[in-house]
Amino acid sequence: MAKMYCQWVGVILLALGIIGFLTPEFLTLHFTPLHNVIHLASGAILAYLGFTGTSVKIGAQAFGVIYTLVGLIGFVQGTTVLNLFPVNTLYNVIHLVVGLIGLWAGFSKEAAAA
Repeated sequence: MAKMYCQWVGVILLALGIIGFLTPEFLTLHFTPLHNVIHLASGAILAYLGFTGTSVKIGAQAFGVIYTLVGLIGFVQGTTVLNLFPVNTLYNVIHLVVGLIGLWAGFSKEAAAA
């Protein structure tokens, strides 16, 4: 499960990073250059871990914690995350869901067997 999380989320984040540079407005989301770079870096790390099979459990756990915190901080602060990039409710829900799935993938019994 952790390997699949790293692969899928990695590829999706890479795609979002590229889309953000090409189209700063996507659905109701606004992508800033910093947010795009974060997506590209996160995506590259997760994709590398997922496709090489290296430390997928730790990768899912770490990104699960990070994205869960980003989602929670976004809900608490309302319009930004640590004043680094703007967010809205949809962003916060997406970050929270990606984070919680990462926690589940990284800490599940399947991850322990990996």
